[in-house]
Amino acid sequence: MARPSRASRRSLNPTPVATLEYDALAVRLQESLGTRVLLVRAIGEGGMGRVYLARDPHLRRFVAVKVLLHTPGAEGEAHARFQREAQAIAAVSHANVVSIHGIGELPDGTPYFMMQHVAGGSMADRLATSGPLPIDLAERVLGDVAAGLAAAHKRGIIHRDVKPANVLWDEEGERATVSDFGIAALQGPESEGDIRITGTGMAVGSPTYMSPEQLLAEPVTPKSDIYALGLLGYELLTGQGPYVAHGPSEMVAAHLRHVPRRLHELRPDVPPDLEVLLLRCLAKDPHERPTADEVTLALTPGAADALEWPPPGLEKARAALWRLILMPMLGSLLLLLPLLAVVTIDSAGTSAVSNSWPWLLGASSIAGYAVFARAGWRLWRLRAPLAQAARLGYGWGTLMEVVADQRGDTGSLIAGRREYAMLPPNERAALRVLRVQQATLLALAAPLALVAAVLSLMLRGSEHGGEQLLLGTSAWTLSVLAGLGIACGMYERLRLASIRRSRALRPRHTSEMELAPAWLAAFERSREGQWFGSGAPVRRFVTVGAVLACGFVVLLSAGILLLINVVTVGGRVVNSIVLPAAYPWIAYQTAKHTGVESYRLPSDGTTTPAEAGEALVTLASTGRLRRPSPIERRQSIDYPPWRPVMPSPMLFPRPSELPWTSAAILVAGRGLTAEERDILTRAAAHPARDEFSRAARADSADIYGALLKLPLSQPLGPFDFPRVPMRAVTEAAESHAARAALEVADHHAADAERHAREIISVGLLLLDSPVLEDNRIGASTVARGVSTLESVYVATGRERDARALLDSVVNASTHRERPPLRLTIATLGSSMRNARLPRGARMEALFPILLHSCADPKQLLFGVDDDFRHAVS
Repeated sequence: MARPSRASRRSLNPTPVATLEYDALAVRLQESLGTRVLLVRAIGEGGMGRVYLARDPHLRRFVAVKVLLHTPGAEGEAHARFQREAQAIAAVSHANVVSIHGIGELPDGTPYFMMQHVAGGSMADRLATSGPLPIDLAERVLGDVAAGLAAAHKRGIIHRDVKPANVLWDEEGERATVSDFGIAALQGPESEGDIRITGTGMAVGSPTYMSPEQLLAEPVTPKSDIYALGLLGYELLTGQGPYVAHGPSEMVAAHLRHVPRRLHELRPDVPPDLEVLLLRCLAKDPHERPTADEVTLALTPGAADALEWPPPGLEKARAALWRLILMPMLGSLLLLLPLLAVVTIDSAGTSAVSNSWPWLLGASSIAGYAVFARAGWRLWRLRAPLAQAARLGYGWGTLMEVVADQRGDTGSLIAGRREYAMLPPNERAALRVLRVQQATLLALAAPLALVAAVLSLMLRGSEHGGEQLLLGTSAWTLSVLAGLGIACGMYERLRLASIRRSRALRPRHTSEMELAPAWLAAFERSREGQWFGSGAPVRRFVTVGAVLACGFVVLLSAGILLLINVVTVGGRVVNSIVLPAAYPWIAYQTAKHTGVESYRLPSDGTTTPAEAGEALVTLASTGRLRRPSPIERRQSIDYPPWRPVMPSPMLFPRPSELPWTSAAILVAGRGLTAEERDILTRAAAHPARDEFSRAARADSADIYGALLKLPLSQPLGPFDFPRVPMRAVTEAAESHAARAALEVADHHAADAERHAREIISVGLLLLDSPVLEDNRIGASTVARGVSTLESVYVATGRERDARALLDSVVNASTHRERPPLRLTIATLGSSMRNARLPRGARMEALFPILLHSCADPKQLLFGVDDDFRHAVS
């Protein structure tokens, strides 16, 4: 292996490569391997060989390379044992035995071989770091080891050194693998070679894990590995062996004569059947021990032999149902949608049909039928695998599992491997049934919906309500079957979500921190003579900081643009839909000059604007109760809530546009019955009627001056300003009109006229409010007052005064301005400066102007334009 350059050594120090650089054996091994694999670091060393972690750059996988260490005086025997280990591993092809990838020799004849790298570490390491294993995991490990030993025993190979250090955990496959066949023995004709290697009467193995026959140097059998398997089970479950010994001699005596400790005394939660199995494995007489196959069947039923999936001959049928789901679904939609569209168009009338509709419906129908034809062709191609299944004798259950297998792991589910190892057999069977049901329901959902649509057309296609039946049956069939299919699959997802998530997060290879330095060393060797190198080392802080900064800038920019888009779209929606329908009508229907100012009560100076505002707030408090904000002051008088009286329509007959109080005034001019007077008395009993009369004698009303605690202790936010709904004022005006009717009945015409003019005065106060909604309520109150005053004039014989009142109102309505056709910045600005509009309408014209500005991305990004400045100036 060529020596790396100085720059390379400086960039890699300190790394495992720097250690290999001065490892003479690693240097010679890398030279022999060439570019096939790249050595990373040494991961183990025993009495016979050293193991290196290496990377295969072509297959992008890790491998382990074991090379023989020269032992003075035993070169020939060590060489033979090393070759025997490679031959033993190569002879056993099993998932629970470490596989070998190739063998070779160094130029001096030192042998090496490449084998599977198991990333999970040994059971000895796991016991040292985590302690005894959970029972279910220990059973899985023992079952896997027993399966690997069974495969070796069938090849005539006896491991002779089963112990935690030689049992590796494969994290990718989630299985235990047996390694280190360095002292394996062979049965049969080839066993003579083993005798020559080990020597007759020589005990080979680790004394702590030797069987009695090994300690006595008797011939070993496969049952010797079973004894070591029982010792392994004790250590995996309890962290200690079955015997208490304080030295090698005591340990040998315990293996030969002592009875193992009861497992439930060391760990009470161990199942009795597992304890009985391990005690059978530890029997002194080899004939009383079970075979490796029996142990495998006892620990992992059904998994002793690898279950090939899909079964031979059914490879092409796997997941056939899933391949047939999408096409029928698409074809059904393409065929059903034109049908439903035709039904909808026919029910709406032929005038709704355009020239392009027939072409679109025809194209969709042809495409839908073509998709179904394609699905039928796929189904026809499935006949060969199905016929093959019939010839081979497979059952319907197996066939359905094959065609419904989407994940390709039904074999693992049946055998209880991988993530399904923790599930009991009955639950695994339930999952298999649910998989078949899920695929069947989803595959049949669309075709059955199409059949249901055809049946509905045959039954009631031309009758009234046939289109509802067509839509209901097809949609119901499709949704129910698809929903049931999805529900069948949700159980497995939820049941195994945590297990699959942990498998996905679990590291599956050696850390890149160990691989990167080795790659850099190979890079320096490979780029020899090229001026472009790897560059200065990347600094973590600079790299991560730059990425985070760029990401933050991009996200901030995206957030700003998203906010601008949301504000723009929202403003345009409000401007195009809400404001054109609401603002002009409210603003221009509540014109300030209504022609009744002359009928307003003159101010007598007894009521100030603040007192008038307090009176209006008090009137508002008699309506629907609301929670006052902390900045509002408490009113001096609390009146009970008022509920208006609604008389029977037969009591005061009237046209629909005439208020019932006006009809009552006309009736009162001719006299009232006892029932009519009782209704009017109750309607006139408003608790705050004096407040109503007090507000009517003011020129203006300072509602917010009476409402707030002045001076304010802190500035008000945009959402802190109190809003007092004045709808209860209209109820008080109705009660005031009822009082006018009673005055007319009692022949007090002047008092009745005063009450009507008070209603008009209060309405004009609200027309001068800075809130548009209060202006609308004010206009409604003024209209009530005008109707009341007109009825008083008619009931008291003053028809001329009534005609003059109506003329002034009609004249004002004739000269009322019309609202603009389109709300623009210019029209809204003119509305703000229009003195004929109520103050609230002029104030609230500013809100649409702001919305217009917010709906313009140019103004949001670069500031307001001249049109906006002119509108608000």
